[in-house]
Amino acid sequence: QMLESMCTNPLPTRAEMTDVANAVFDGADATMLSGETANGAFPDKAVATMAAIVRNAEEGVNRTQVWNFIRDFTPAPVSSIEAVTSCAAKVCIDIPEISCIVCFSRGGFRGNLVSKYRPAVPIVVVTSSAASAVHTNAEYGQYAYLISEPGTPETESGILADALKFAVDEGLAKPGTPVAVISGTSARDKRTIPKFGLTRAPGVYVPPVIGRVSETKTTSLRATAVSLDEILSPVHPVRKTKIVCTMGPQCWGEETVAKLLDAGMTTARFNFSHGDHAGHQEVLDRVRKVVKEKGANVAVLLDTKGPEIRTAMLKDHEPIVLEAGQPITVEAVGDKYTEFEGYKTDEETRIGLSYARLCQSVHAGNTILIADGSISIRVDSIESDTVLKGTVMNTKKLGERKNCNLPGVKVDIPVLTAKDIDDVQNFCCKNKMDFVAVSFVQTGEDVKYVREILDENGGENVQIICKIENEEGMRNFDDILKYTDGIMVARGDLGMEIPSEKVCLAQKLMMTKCNIAGKFVICATQMLESMCTNPLPTRAEMT
Repeated sequence: QMLESMCTNPLPTRAEMTDVANAVFDGADATMLSGETANGAFPDKAVATMAAIVRNAEEGVNRTQVWNFIRDFTPAPVSSIEAVTSCAAKVCIDIPEISCIVCFSRGGFRGNLVSKYRPAVPIVVVTSSAASAVHTNAEYGQYAYLISEPGTPETESGILADALKFAVDEGLAKPGTPVAVISGTSARDKRTIPKFGLTRAPGVYVPPVIGRVSETKTTSLRATAVSLDEILSPVHPVRKTKIVCTMGPQCWGEETVAKLLDAGMTTARFNFSHGDHAGHQEVLDRVRKVVKEKGANVAVLLDTKGPEIRTAMLKDHEPIVLEAGQPITVEAVGDKYTEFEGYKTDEETRIGLSYARLCQSVHAGNTILIADGSISIRVDSIESDTVLKGTVMNTKKLGERKNCNLPGVKVDIPVLTAKDIDDVQNFCCKNKMDFVAVSFVQTGEDVKYVREILDENGGENVQIICKIENEEGMRNFDDILKYTDGIMVARGDLGMEIPSEKVCLAQKLMMTKCNIAGKFVICATQMLESMCTNPLPTRAEMT
C-alpha cells in the first residue's frame, strides 16, 4: 500500500507520498511497488515517482544522528572490520566534500557493514562474485562494480582506478572530489582487516550550488535535517534506496520492462500467488533478455503464495448477505473447502473455512476477519473440534474463497505449502533467482527450514526475505532476524492481524532493529497505489 492509488491514477494520494518518504526516514533499504507496476495503468510513472520521492527523502535524513544511533545500539566491542567500515561512513559526514565510497568486498560482507551505517553517499562495491553483485540491489546505497576475477595486491591499484572511472561515469562520484576507499583484496573479507584511505575521483571538480545540510539547521524528531536549499534546489542527488517492482500484465512487454529499468527498478518481483510456472518463465526470460541488452544489474525475486485461510464455497455459488448481530456457525473444513458449500436459511447461516485447526487455535472473544477485514465475526463458543458459533459484527455480502485473518491467534500452518515448495524447488532454484520472499514467517525455525529447502536444491546463493505479516511474527522478530538475510514489512496482511493504527509503530520497530543488525529491510504494500491509474502520486504517498 505504498502508492496504491497509482494503479488507476497518474498521481498518488498525498498520504501515499508521505508514506514512501517515511519509509526512508524509518530506515528502509528498499521500497516495493506491487499492483502499481503489476497491474497499474502507469507502471513506469509509478517507478519514477517512487524514485524521486525516496531520492529527495534521503536528503532529509540526519546522518550524524542516524550514525550515532546505530553505533550506540551496536553491542561493543565491534569487530575490527566494522570499526573500519563505520569509520568510513563517519568520515563522509565529517568531510562533506566526499562524494562516494569505494569498497572492495568480494562476498559483500564489508559492503553490507558500510550500508549498516547509512552513509550519505553511494557505495561502489567492487566484487568478482556475480551473486554478491546482484545482491547489492537490496542493500542501501550499494552499486556493484563487477570484476572478472578476484584482485590481488598487485592488481588492486588498477582495479581501483577502473572503479573510480565507473563511479564518475555512472554519476555516483563527482569528478575531482574526495572518495573514501576501503581496500584489501583478500577473498576472506570476513576475517581480513581492510585498509582505509582517501583518494580523488578523476576529472575536474566543479563546486556545487549548495553543500550538504549542516547540523545547525532545523532537525526534527524524525532524524531529518532539511533546509530551504534542499527544498528549492533543482539538483538531483544520487538515489541510494532501491526499488522492487512487481511484474504483471501491465509490464510484461520488453518495452515496458526497459522503461522500468530506465525509471529506476533494481529488483523484479514475481508474485506466485498468481499465475503458473510457464507464464512466469516467459516473463523472467523477457526481463533477463532486456537486462542483458541494457547491461543493467537487476535482481529477480520470487514471492511465495504462502499459507492462507479462505472461506469455502457457497450453495449455488451465490453470495449471501451477513447481517450485523446475526448468529453464524463456522465450520473448519480444511482442504475440502472447495467442495463444502455454505448457506443461509431462516434457521441457520453456516460457512466453512479452510483452516483445519481453527477450533483448536481460537477461543471465545477472538475475532475472525474475512475479505480484507470487511467482514468481522466474533467467536462466541467452541462447539466441537470443527465447529464454532459466532456473531456477525457488521452487515456485508460474503462471496466464495475470500481471504481470512485471525488477529492475535497463532496459526498452526507450515510456512511453506506444497505449492510453495514446488515453486522454490522447480522455479526459484532452477532459474537461479536472487531472492525468495517468504510469506507469513512466524519463527526462526521457519527461516532455517526455508534455508534447508534452498540449499538442498542448488539455491545456496538465494537470499531469504522474511515477510512479517502477523502478531506471532512480530513476537518472534528477533529470532527471525537472526537467521534471515532481509525483512519485508508486509503491511497489507499485517494491518489485518494487528490494529491498523499500530502498523506504523510495527514498521518503525522492525526497521530500527534491521538497521541496528545490519540486515536490509523492504517496506511494501500500496506504496504508490494511486499511480495504478494516475501519472503522479498523492502527497500522502510521497510522505
